[in-house]
Amino acid sequence: MRQSPAFATIDIRPDVSVYATYRRLSYTPWYAIAEFVDNSTQNYYDHRDSLRDAYKRDGKNKKLRVEISYDSERNTLTILDNANGMNFEELTRAVILDKPPENRSGRCEYGMGLKTASCWFGTAWTIQTSRLGSDKELIVTVNVTDLVENHTNVIRVQGVAADPKSHFTRITIQGLYKPIRGRTPPRIKDQLGSMYREDIRSGEVEIIWNGEPISFQEPTFLTESLGNGAKSVWRKNVSFAVPWESEGTTLQAHGWIGIRMPGSQRDAGFALLRRGRVIIGGPGEGYKPIEVFGQGNTFRSQRLVGELNLNDWPVTQAKDAFDWSGGLEDAFIEELRRHCEDYMDKSEGYRQPTRPLTGADLELSSERSKEIFSSKRFTSAIAEELKFPDPPKTPEQEKADAKKLRAVSVGPVTYKLDVGEEVWQFRLHWQDQLSDAHWMQVSYPQDHQIDVFLNMAHPFLAPYLDKKDLLELIQKFVLALALAEKMARQTAKNGLISPGDIRTFMNKVLRRAGEIEVEHGG
Repeated sequence: MRQSPAFATIDIRPDVSVYATYRRLSYTPWYAIAEFVDNSTQNYYDHRDSLRDAYKRDGKNKKLRVEISYDSERNTLTILDNANGMNFEELTRAVILDKPPENRSGRCEYGMGLKTASCWFGTAWTIQTSRLGSDKELIVTVNVTDLVENHTNVIRVQGVAADPKSHFTRITIQGLYKPIRGRTPPRIKDQLGSMYREDIRSGEVEIIWNGEPISFQEPTFLTESLGNGAKSVWRKNVSFAVPWESEGTTLQAHGWIGIRMPGSQRDAGFALLRRGRVIIGGPGEGYKPIEVFGQGNTFRSQRLVGELNLNDWPVTQAKDAFDWSGGLEDAFIEELRRHCEDYMDKSEGYRQPTRPLTGADLELSSERSKEIFSSKRFTSAIAEELKFPDPPKTPEQEKADAKKLRAVSVGPVTYKLDVGEEVWQFRLHWQDQLSDAHWMQVSYPQDHQIDVFLNMAHPFLAPYLDKKDLLELIQKFVLALALAEKMARQTAKNGLISPGDIRTFMNKVLRRAGEIEVEHGG
């Protein structure tokens, strides 16, 4: 039975108005919640041996359990853990500004997270805690509105009798500024599972969101048969040092990189961890420097994954980013790229097993489009649309175009169009370029000749190469686009093409082609 409350006070001067400013911090809900989970897990790791004994005495083989609950009706957020709890001195540091912990080598380096996250979430917050071995439970409430309006600088701590075997901390935040609803709850689960993947893997920590355990889905890696029964898994350990010139020292990085299969834009990318917790990374937020992953929807951006531990690297106060000042990120990326080059090449070069595209495939899928685009009626209609000659390209422009193009892999398929007194020749090539190269390029090697190059490695085109009907459609569309560009050049005034001309001519080309397609029973 609890005894009468005893009271103590905490002096929170000098300026209580600072608490109110934390509402304007650029947190996300999961990074704010992570501040509390950091406190719980670090408290557990600091007292792991005594807590393991306590868990065994409970007879339930317990582990650290962090329960996060959102009550939409009461508009409250509660974080409860069964770690070691806090004594009065530790509670004081949790409440007062600028009171970092004595041990700053863990996850609670700055001693600000509980205060900033609580004030960011809501108008008032209460801490209830019982330290293992203590006969007293401590309770303190911080009402931010009262602190600011009444210039309160002393907070009262309530103490009640407790079982020395009890050990917990419960934080209840009231008056949340923004309700947690819609897509936010499942995203909180996903992000926390990713952030605390190391704790979850260890089997020592369980994190609960509204009664449901949080988990982390491990990636599956590209595995290839070596032909002798052995298999090669595309995952390797890496370790390197990066000079931190502004501080005159070096920083260590270690972890692993791999090629995930199947690819996923959302789940690819690197996770950058510090002291066992992800700082950058997670579903849809993977670290993807362009120097490693390329631009846009490359195969690398879908397949490269990894975890890199940067335990001694500087982080921001909110622990949602690294402090890359002084050129540190550039140096990190340069070294990272060097260790990833073979995996970058493999990510781009690997193709899901399919039948190779051949010249016969292109010819077969081009028969109908050749019949349409080479017909007299079609070419006569195109001739009617043209009024001015094609503006010539300079030799420098021609050389620049040629440099952009790589060796042809398959093709070309050739189309000849008799347009009035001119004969245009279109040659359609398929190339195996990098996936971040352009999907289509056009070159004009000589008068009345147009080379169209399609990148079969481009993520948009690659899935359709073994589908005859879709390949036929793509080639018709591409030829129409190239032809529309040619027509726009023919009608350019003073060397200038109006922005809408290509779209207008393409509409005419597709309309003419469509009419003939229907007449042929297409």
